[in-house]
Amino acid sequence: MSSVEEKMPRLVAQLHAQFAEGAILEQAIKANLRGLGYGG
Repeated sequence: MSSVEEKMPRLVAQLHAQFAEGAILEQAIKANLRGLGYGG
């Protein structure tokens, strides 16, 4: 197995975790903007 094949599952798992964290942060930012009177 190449080093890329060995690293990819871990990297993909990290990426999915970062996507999830990004979604949480996006919701927090949107809520803060609404609190300031911006956004829907």
